[in-house]
Amino acid sequence: MRADVDPSGPEGQGVLGRLRGTGEALTLAGSLDEVAVWAAAARAAGVGRVLAAPGPAGLTGEEVAALKAAGLDGLRVRLYAAEAAAHDWHAGREGSFRAATATLRAARAARLPVTVTTPLTRSNTRVLAAVPGLVADVGALGWQVSVVAESRPQGHGAVAPRLAVAVPYALQALVAAERAGLLAAIAGSPLCLLGPLRDRAVPSPTLAFAASCGECGLRASCPGVDGEYLRCFDAGELAPARSGEASAAGGSRAKRLRDMFSGPWLELSEAACWPI
Repeated sequence: MRADVDPSGPEGQGVLGRLRGTGEALTLAGSLDEVAVWAAAARAAGVGRVLAAPGPAGLTGEEVAALKAAGLDGLRVRLYAAEAAAHDWHAGREGSFRAATATLRAARAARLPVTVTTPLTRSNTRVLAAVPGLVADVGALGWQVSVVAESRPQGHGAVAPRLAVAVPYALQALVAAERAGLLAAIAGSPLCLLGPLRDRAVPSPTLAFAASCGECGLRASCPGVDGEYLRCFDAGELAPARSGEASAAGGSRAKRLRDMFSGPWLELSEAACWPI
């Protein structure tokens, strides 16, 4: 969400108050000064963990060190692919891949914990398998694949993937990530498409449901499918679970993934925003 408000004002205090005592992390995307102001306010409000999300320009080693000195608990870095052409195309900025990998290595040198998110798009599906190796090589703690929805702003439907094609590639990549020692998660996919890897799903905004989802045993914890996607492709890819089947993935793995990847995200300036 955008947060063009003063953290000390009523709206800012409302945002921070909703997080107090929940254990959720607050992720901040903006300039160093903006992040430092919000981080201090979050600490004063009792928010347990505060993270920073670099924009397409990445962070220098000095900026990473400054964030650590300001008391940030870690970084959430976006990486579209394991090579420059694909990442830079998605990021809309030449040199963004070089900046992202430099940020990751600077965080490792500063011993600042990092997680990486890769949006799953129509264009990066078949090169996804190479990403876990890079993420592990730079010492990240975990990796999340996030399905791009049609309803995101600025016409992102052009890059939204066909679920039956893309999700299996994502699941194969998650298994490879776990073999490399990473915690691996997926967000934004209907739970019925995840099979035995359902406990790798992390909470994401609820979208829409097909009529056939009405009796699905997974409905209570499922994000569903983008409404525009359903209008284009109907519900033929979905396989609703039997009524009464356990609706939520539990256990220590699911909790660790929720703790690692969930929580509100505040975009404090346009420069920190990603196009996809």
